[in-house]
Amino acid sequence: MNRIKAILGKNALVYMRVFRIYYYDLVRFYKYSNVKQLFSNEDAYKGRLTILYHVIEKGLTMPETRLGFGLPVIKDLIDLLQKFKKEGYDIRCLEYQHSKKVLGEYFYFHQEQAFTLPEEITQQYQEFSNSIVQSPQVHQLRFTREEYFKYKDHPFDLFSSSRYSCRNYSSRPIPSEILKKCIGLAMKSPTSCNRQLNRIYVITSPEVKEEVLKLQYGNRGFGHLASTLFILTANISYFQGPNDRNESYINTGMFAMSLLNALHHHEIGACPLNWSVDHKRDARLRKLLHIPDNERIGLVISAGYLPDTLEIASSPRLEVDQITKFFA
Repeated sequence: MNRIKAILGKNALVYMRVFRIYYYDLVRFYKYSNVKQLFSNEDAYKGRLTILYHVIEKGLTMPETRLGFGLPVIKDLIDLLQKFKKEGYDIRCLEYQHSKKVLGEYFYFHQEQAFTLPEEITQQYQEFSNSIVQSPQVHQLRFTREEYFKYKDHPFDLFSSSRYSCRNYSSRPIPSEILKKCIGLAMKSPTSCNRQLNRIYVITSPEVKEEVLKLQYGNRGFGHLASTLFILTANISYFQGPNDRNESYINTGMFAMSLLNALHHHEIGACPLNWSVDHKRDARLRKLLHIPDNERIGLVISAGYLPDTLEIASSPRLEVDQITKFFA
């Protein structure tokens, strides 16, 4: 301990407190997340199933769906569904059932396009399909622009349930005054003790957008169509101690949802894009946009006016009773 104090100086106790509380988070994340890819419980399987089927349903809604896309993902999804069932987990769950439906839609789509998939993957799916009870076929959602924004001025229950992540945009630019109005509405989001820590970088330059999209995982096939990118950050200098360590993510998340709603109100489609990257990509984005070191990057949002028609991933949700516990 004395050696540590000698190295860290008068701030040794502060460093130790910060380390201890982050270590608490680290142990929990390492123990209970699926970072080790061991699939040690049912929820780990469900999380992976969702990631895999979502890759496929997104691919089916791309502006220009590439025939034969996602074959390694299809193979992994079938393998994981078989393992899920073999483990004795509940195959009635949303994740298992929707995975089956998305697989069915994938093969039906290619059949309709008269595209021959590799025999190995077709046989794998046929064997899986023969071993399960068939479900009603799912289709991704299809809208005209007018249909999609039908409830933009309606009561909040209709407004909120009508907003989806949009991955297709027209070439029409968004006026800066509209962007500012949307940001102004988002600024009504709750903040921790009213600390004004949210920061936002608005990217409309084609060259800068291209560089940003290279650093973000998850925009392939549609990101280049967005007329605008938002980078949301939080200024961590506003925080007073290690107990505030998660406040930046909380505040950025609330700001992001308010911004998405504001964009929807102004008839602008948008899609939140994760910033789940390593330290190297984070540093490259900071350098590109001159983001100060005291700001924590939260996420990216792609946005743009919508084309006349578009397809949207169905992405079903759990029922309220499945996620809620009441203590009366």
